[in-house]
Amino acid sequence: PVLSLRAAPRCLSCASCAQRRGQPPSLIAPGRRIMRLLLPMVLLAAPSQPYQRRRRFCCKTEMTYNALGDPECGRQDLVLMGKREKPREADGAAWLEFLFAVVTNAAFLVPLRMLWRRRRVADVAACVGLVITSTFYHYCETFRVSIFGMNAGNWHRLDNVFAIAGSVTFVALLMGRASKAGPSQQELDGLRWGALFVGLFFQELNPWNVACTIAPVAGALAYAAWWLSTRAPAGHGARFRSREFRYAAVAQVVAHVFFALGLDERRDVFRAWHGLWHLANAASATMYLVALDPL
Repeated sequence: PVLSLRAAPRCLSCASCAQRRGQPPSLIAPGRRIMRLLLPMVLLAAPSQPYQRRRRFCCKTEMTYNALGDPECGRQDLVLMGKREKPREADGAAWLEFLFAVVTNAAFLVPLRMLWRRRRVADVAACVGLVITSTFYHYCETFRVSIFGMNAGNWHRLDNVFAIAGSVTFVALLMGRASKAGPSQQELDGLRWGALFVGLFFQELNPWNVACTIAPVAGALAYAAWWLSTRAPAGHGARFRSREFRYAAVAQVVAHVFFALGLDERRDVFRAWHGLWHLANAASATMYLVALDPL
């Protein structure tokens, strides 16, 4: 159906005309002006069906090129408006990819439980979001389906956001709990929210460029390095000399090697390297909690 809109006479929203009718300008309903702005936007946001069939939509970039230059979309991310590619057949290869990419997210339940026992509420929220979005992303990617109307590219965006939030929990862990001698609660809150805001900006810019995920985490680490070198209390560095901390650091390095190897989707067909990234990253987070925030 075609929606026909008829604009109201101009004098109904004109202050001078209202004054001539004896009405004070304060009684003029500002809603008409807002509606005049919103209705064209609504019409543009709901294009006709032929236009939907013609328009190509890529949830990686939403443009052919953007500022960081990522002109290609992956196998599951190039879609037509309102129409997706057919779901993948659940064969042996699909279930193998499901095992590596999806099931390995269960490893993060271990550090999640440890965070809960330590009453680190903000970090629990970040970890829960990471587990959910990563699981949904890899499930949609594996079977070429959508969950809650969002395909793998949409869930990948959210996965990156919570990956940034989860990484910042590690940075907060390095600084320690809020205390008079340690960082203030305002500093920790500013660190978390600041990294999240910057991360959201970069994920809108280009979620499939690794630099857009690394940048906000690097900024948070730079702030932590400045805090540790200038404001940390005496003896704070002793927390980083334990055997558990060294094991956690080694596991973290190994995890990042696995992550780098898994970036090539053409070689990592079953997402095995990415699954090992999940496992090593979860192990690293577990040992960091033991070393830096023991019960």
